[in-house]
Amino acid sequence: MTQQHNENYQYKYQESYKDNYDSNNPPDTFKSSNADKELEQFLQKRDTNSDKFDSQEANSFIQRVLRNNRILAMGIGGAGSNAINNIMMRGGIVGATTVAINTDARHLLSVKATKKLLIGRELTNGTGAGNDPNIGRAAAEENEDDIRDLVRGNDLVFIACGLGKGTGTGGAPFVAKIAQEEGCLVVSVCILPFASEGKAKMETASRGLEELNEHSNTIIVVSNEMLLMYDPELPLWDAFKIADDVLINAVIGLTELVVLPARVNVDFADTKKILRRSGPAVIGVGNGKGEKRAIQAITDALSNPLIDVDISTSTGALVNIKANRNIAMTEVDAITTMITDQIHPKAEFVWGCNIDETMPDDEVSVTVVIAEVRSPYLFKSEEMTIDALWTE
Repeated sequence: MTQQHNENYQYKYQESYKDNYDSNNPPDTFKSSNADKELEQFLQKRDTNSDKFDSQEANSFIQRVLRNNRILAMGIGGAGSNAINNIMMRGGIVGATTVAINTDARHLLSVKATKKLLIGRELTNGTGAGNDPNIGRAAAEENEDDIRDLVRGNDLVFIACGLGKGTGTGGAPFVAKIAQEEGCLVVSVCILPFASEGKAKMETASRGLEELNEHSNTIIVVSNEMLLMYDPELPLWDAFKIADDVLINAVIGLTELVVLPARVNVDFADTKKILRRSGPAVIGVGNGKGEKRAIQAITDALSNPLIDVDISTSTGALVNIKANRNIAMTEVDAITTMITDQIHPKAEFVWGCNIDETMPDDEVSVTVVIAEVRSPYLFKSEEMTIDALWTE
């Protein structure tokens, strides 16, 4: 991306959303003043005989690497942007940048996100996609270069959207496609409409789901209909917040796996290996307290009433355990065994453990990622055996 293009891009969106401009973003490293400083530092280091393996220098470099934000949580359309707004209202997510993308300028203005993009200005004039996925897709195509600029250089991209209307259904699959083309691992979280919203809307959602799945490394499907089964008397906005929790848990869980240091480490390479295949997945976060904290935490992580899947076909799973230093080997064994007993015997399994001294002595937290599960909302034309998956 050229300096001129970058300056035009910043100017265009700063003017529209000054209140939401992120002043903490790192400066353009290609600007002369910044480049001169870096050159001076380089020449100073070149003229000294410092040991490149010195711990202080190495730690400084590692900290600079960790500050490079390479995880995006993107909300596409109204429902997706609302989910991002919920994340920001709860304090955001350390290690991840939030992005809201929509065709509706008024709605986008009300959303709190680190970055924003109004797509389809020429096509829709900021008035929305009118429940038409074709317009949602065309609006995203109009801003293809801007979308590439947003996702380029990131390792992991979450995409949140509602399916059945315009921007989310048409735009989210296109954003996912661009992110994959830019080398990102794409995890999509989508919400299906209520059955009462009509057959036509459900068919539109199903077509959008198939396309989104095609361009995602893994996908998590939440059905609004499951909210009615979970608690029919639940207030509407409380119900939507519960659905948003699926996205929040997924983003927090995977971000912690990648960002936080651990005694037994699960790194991004492990995560990418487990989630590299297209298909539905489960990402859950559970907490336990007291004598049976381990069983309680893993049961909580695996029991989401809004996600209807069968994990027995899973080709891979990973779990991250977070607890005080007093966690026992038997507790770790109980957590990992509960997962391996339920997934396919030949599935790949990775586990890690974070020692968090700030956690109470009687508490434990578990994040579990189970990939390639069977979902009633996505069907394969032909079933592939797990033996074939690992020998292809």
